[in-house]
Amino acid sequence: MQTLSKDSRINEMCNAMLNSGCWRLSRHSKHPILQHLTSSKFFIIPGTPSDSRAFANFRKEYNRFLRKYLIHIGWIQ
Repeated sequence: MQTLSKDSRINEMCNAMLNSGCWRLSRHSKHPILQHLTSSKFFIIPGTPSDSRAFANFRKEYNRFLRKYLIHIGWIQ
């Protein structure tokens, strides 16, 4: 398990995304970035989130992406 964020919930979610095999981790100068392997979507991981709703915003952005992706590949309508 890698430490990608000081927020334990963001860290767990990012590690679960990496373990799924559909995401690749790239490290840039300030933040690690998760890139989806089959689409052009990427998520910038906040290392030390100062916002109390950082996890909720990260999860909401991921759920939006997941819904659009599943519609795009035809699993849901």
